[in-house]
Amino acid sequence: MRAGKIIIVLFCALGIYHYPVAQGYCGPDRGAGGTTGLSAEVTAMKNDNPDKYRDFRHVLRHIRRMNGRQDEKTSLAVAKALVDHVYWERYRFTSGEHRLNFLSVLMGIVLVESAFDPAAVSNRNARGLMQVHWPTWKRYFSSPEEAHDLRRNLTVGTGILRLYMRRSNNDLRRALYRYLGAPDDRYADRVIESAAAFKARVLADPLKRQVGEKKP
Repeated sequence: MRAGKIIIVLFCALGIYHYPVAQGYCGPDRGAGGTTGLSAEVTAMKNDNPDKYRDFRHVLRHIRRMNGRQDEKTSLAVAKALVDHVYWERYRFTSGEHRLNFLSVLMGIVLVESAFDPAAVSNRNARGLMQVHWPTWKRYFSSPEEAHDLRRNLTVGTGILRLYMRRSNNDLRRALYRYLGAPDDRYADRVIESAAAFKARVLADPLKRQVGEKKP
């Protein structure tokens, strides 16, 4: 079985409960600009939740590797928003591996959709990390600018993906077709392969380098 197929099977077995999105909710981290105290929050994460901090380090390294031109402040904010989202208390996972599968799929989508750039806007007016299509889903945002809020974009984007997973009978590839708006195998392959590559790197990498150290 290919790595991509493994990702699909395991993602479908996540056992995630996604609560309806409350309109106007943005969470504590309002976009890449609101990063005051981010270093202190990362330090607290390291002390209070070692598993989450480990995932944060993997995510940050991957963002640096995939989008080396992005400024460090934005990369730190995006990495923290991603792990905050995955560790959100409203999600329920049956195991640590299932959490990693969810994180991996998000990493695959965000890489392909926006290259981890929260300011990204497509020529079809899709916005933010998960390129949420503003004309279709604007009722879940208070303004176009809020679609670039890290937490809000991830919350709405993940809700959309969950909706499409249900409509596709938990078939990730078909859900990705719906997410894109077209049955494009190249897009689905890129997301699935990127997710599998991230997971493989997490499982194989001893992660010796600390946050703040220079890239090799």
